[in-house]
Amino acid sequence: MRKEIAKLLETGQEATARIRVEHIIREEKMMAAQEIVELFSELIAVRLPIIKAQRYSFFSQLNILGSNLQS
Repeated sequence: MRKEIAKLLETGQEATARIRVEHIIREEKMMAAQEIVELFSELIAVRLPIIKAQRYSFFSQLNILGSNLQS
């Protein structure tokens, strides 16, 4: 890809070279963003059972408190 861009610059096609470079930069940013989304997805998948357990525990405690208040 660098050789192609160098040839474009050598032949005076700066606008085309700039467009190609912008495209490469955009692709690199998109790949980095996709990697971040993938990492967060994996993190959520790993922690979801923990979150569910904490939620269940929290609501169980609320039910116990509610039944104690009604007594």
